[in-house]
Amino acid sequence: MAKQGTEFELFVKKVYEEILIFDGYDTVRVEHDVNVLGKSGQPHQIDVYWEFSLAGITHRVAIECKELKRTVSVGKVRDFYAALEDIGNIHGVFVTTKGYQSGAITYAEHKDISLKVIQEPTQEDIDAHQGVKTISINGHAMCIENVSTIFVFDVEWIIQNTNMNEGDSIAFNAPNNEIKVMDPNFNLLGTILDFVNKLPREPENTKGLIHKYNFDDGFIHIPNSEYPPLKLKGIRFEYDTYTYSTSSEINFKLMAEAVLKDIITGEFHLYNKRTAQ
Repeated sequence: MAKQGTEFELFVKKVYEEILIFDGYDTVRVEHDVNVLGKSGQPHQIDVYWEFSLAGITHRVAIECKELKRTVSVGKVRDFYAALEDIGNIHGVFVTTKGYQSGAITYAEHKDISLKVIQEPTQEDIDAHQGVKTISINGHAMCIENVSTIFVFDVEWIIQNTNMNEGDSIAFNAPNNEIKVMDPNFNLLGTILDFVNKLPREPENTKGLIHKYNFDDGFIHIPNSEYPPLKLKGIRFEYDTYTYSTSSEINFKLMAEAVLKDIITGEFHLYNKRTAQ
C-alpha cells in the first residue's frame, strides 16, 4: 500500500468516502486539497475536507495526511491544531502510516484530535472481523422415479363426439411438457409435467405409489397428432419415491485493501472489504 503525497491523500479520501457511506452519509461530498479561511484571515490548506448539517448544526471535518518514514512527532500535531483553532468549529483528524510518538498522542487527546493509522491489514485485523466464514449447506431432496402415466378417458363422450369407435387404440409420442390438459374453454389446467411435479413425495423411499387426478371437464390436447381434444376422466400415476441427502461446506475468506485504526479509541475500519472462496 505504498502511496506518497497526493496519491496518499486521495487514497485517504476514498477511505473516508466509504466510511461515510457505511454510516449513512452517502450524500456528503468529500473534497481534496481545500483552502479554508481562518478567523485570522489566513487560508489553511486542508488535505481532505467535508461538512454536513444535522439538526441545524454544521459539522466540519479536516484531515491532515502524512505518509512518513517515522512516527509523527508532537510538533506536527501541534501545527495541525493551530490551523484548526484558527478555523474554529471543526474537528481534526490526523492520518499517517507509521504511528505517533507518545507526546503526540497525549497532546491530541488533550486537544480532541483523532489520530489514525492506515496500513495493510494484518491477519489479526482480518480475524477480528470474522475473517473466515463457513456456510454449511445440507440438502434433503424428496424425489420420484419410474413414473407410469395412465390416461382414463371418457370413452362414451369420445364415441359420441369423434370418429373413433369402441375398441380403437390411441397412440401418440410427445414430450410430457407439451401434452396439455385444458377445460372446455381452452384454459390450461396443466401439462403432464405439471401434474408429475405435483405428485406427493411421501411416504419417502416407497415403491408402487398410486395417485390420481380427476377431471369433471378436462380435455387432453396432444401436439402434432391426428387426435382432436379428447375428454378425460382423470390421469393415474404409478411411481416410486426416494430421498437424496447431501451436505457440503463453503469457506469464504475476508480480504481488504487497507485498515484504518484509531490510536486513541482502538476502533478500526477495513477499507474495500471483499470475500474470496
